Amino acid sequence: MLMLACSTTMMAQSGVTLYLPAMPYIATALSMSEAEGYNSLLMYLGGAVAPIILAAPIIRMFGRSAVLLGFCGLFFSASLLSAWACDDTSFYLSRLLQGFGAGGAALIARALLSETFSGARLARSLSLLSYAFVFALMVGQVAGGSLVAFFRWEAVAVVMAFGAFVSAALVLPARQALSELDTDSRRRVRGSGYACLSQPSFYMPVLVGGCGYGVFVVYQGVGVYVFDRLLGWGSTQYGMLGVWLGLAYFLGALTARRALKSMSVHALSMVGVSVLAVAIVLFLLTTLKYMDRHSAIAAYFAVWYAQALMYPCVASMAVKKYPGIESMMLFSFLQQLVALLFGALASLAIPFGMHIVALLALGLGSLGVVVMILLSIKRI
Repeated sequence: MLMLACSTTMMAQSGVTLYLPAMPYIATALSMSEAEGYNSLLMYLGGAVAPIILAAPIIRMFGRSAVLLGFCGLFFSASLLSAWACDDTSFYLSRLLQGFGAGGAALIARALLSETFSGARLARSLSLLSYAFVFALMVGQVAGGSLVAFFRWEAVAVVMAFGAFVSAALVLPARQALSELDTDSRRRVRGSGYACLSQPSFYMPVLVGGCGYGVFVVYQGVGVYVFDRLLGWGSTQYGMLGVWLGLAYFLGALTARRALKSMSVHALSMVGVSVLAVAIVLFLLTTLKYMDRHSAIAAYFAVWYAQALMYPCVASMAVKKYPGIESMMLFSFLQQLVALLFGALASLAIPFGMHIVALLALGLGSLGVVVMILLSIKRI
């Protein structure tokens, strides 16, 4: 089950990291501006949050294994459609469908863990997914840069289609276990998973997670342009940066897994948002030219490290009182929705300069810090 969750996590994240170094080439080929290229990432993320609307009902109708295979099949088809895109509209559509397939598969696979673990054990299990996330960050970004350097950008889409095939193949050995979970879920009372929406113990961790992931998404989306303007890097050099960003994320995941043996999830989350806040301020000062331009690299490392610390903790806090697949899917959906909204604002800010994007990230990070302080005080 954990292998399946890791596989879908890698598939979903590779849909971001493989395309990032290729975006300047795609934008040129399809006559898109920088902001329009960034919008394709938002289309992918928008598709990724949509499956929550349909996931629970169709899981009850067809079962987990059939739905997982369906999402993987959609991702496979959308990846091929992406390779054949001839204008910005068809490319946007392919990215939206890719996001829907990847988001649905990863959403269900992550939720499976919440049906097995809870509390600190769930946080440690989710931290294992960070290793898969790290692999996608490192290999995906480097591979994306190499693919566009030696082949056409369409090669990225072909690789994504192959990843979908691998994930679908891993669903088959887990069908028996998934069937047992289907049987167990039918015995439980339906609809109870959504009662958490009005509870501070659920929506406050969602806000913290959304703020952290929002900063992460914004920095990912503008990264190739930031390092082009500040350091004159090309796609290959930015792709290689993915290795070091992946190591920063891995270090954060490793720190979380070990620290949770002696620290509470609240305390570790507070450490995470503090690191995030420092990183955002550093990036803002760099864009305003108060710091050396190479400081942007340190800011990116810190954001990746902070996100790895925060995610398993806030996810564990959110679903602690509401175990089950519905609450975990709802957490993932709302966290990505918050991130998507701020990502959309960032797309509007790009034409006005990276310092405006940095100010937006500062507001997002500040909100996360305030909510986390309230959570720590109330210990909800």
